[in-house]
Amino acid sequence: MACKANSILKVLVCLLFWACPVSLPAVTPPIPAHPSQYVVDLAGVLDAGARARLNGMLKDLEAKTTAQVVVLTINSLEGEPIESFSHQTAVKWGIGRKGKDNGVLLTVVVKDRKYRIEVGYGLESVLPDSLVGSIGRKHLVPHFKKRDFAGGINAAVTEIINKITGDPGGAVASESPGETAASKEGEKEDDRIILILVILAVVLVPMILIWLISRWMKKRGKKYGGGGYYWFGGSGGSGWSSGGGGDSGFSGGGGDFGGGGASGDW
Repeated sequence: MACKANSILKVLVCLLFWACPVSLPAVTPPIPAHPSQYVVDLAGVLDAGARARLNGMLKDLEAKTTAQVVVLTINSLEGEPIESFSHQTAVKWGIGRKGKDNGVLLTVVVKDRKYRIEVGYGLESVLPDSLVGSIGRKHLVPHFKKRDFAGGINAAVTEIINKITGDPGGAVASESPGETAASKEGEKEDDRIILILVILAVVLVPMILIWLISRWMKKRGKKYGGGGYYWFGGSGGSGWSSGGGGDSGFSGGGGDFGGGGASGDW
């Protein structure tokens, strides 16, 4: 019964948010319309080293699993309930991949002494409410009481990452070493086959075309220098381009949230 009641409550919360326009409420300081990194430290409680470490961890997590975890610190919600603020922010920022909904938002409100871990639909089986509640009580509260925000956030994020990557049957689990090696070997074999086909196409197709055209022209009584063959100039317009562009930081994927997660204070 408790499970059904919890599910019904989440549906009602989700319907409430859908019925209302999604806009970011006024908080202190104002949050950006879209984050450029996985860590948005508006409260200034993390030093440059801590931010860099967390950003690196979360970037690696997305590269391995497609899951996106974002950390937000602010000073005050100015009376706004943390549950509604966290949900609206997570949806507005599009944390997680669209269709997978595998996003997490950790919000820390320093002056209000509140926190919330918001979990997307796709990760609710990996990070159920009871588990994220325990992560907050075990890792955030003890550190935050000592004003060690970097230590608490790092510990909680590490635990969240471990749960996501340690789920062997989940959609966001990373590939095993065997699967990765096999897939890479298969990709190399495909590349070799494509290269051979491209070489054959580049060399044989023009020769065949020239031979056919030459025969056709000879039948019509035309004469050509150099034995009756000539080569066409020009080059193809296709090719490969790297999909790089440098370290672009966080980019939301359109993930959705239904009210899963847990809140707390210290």
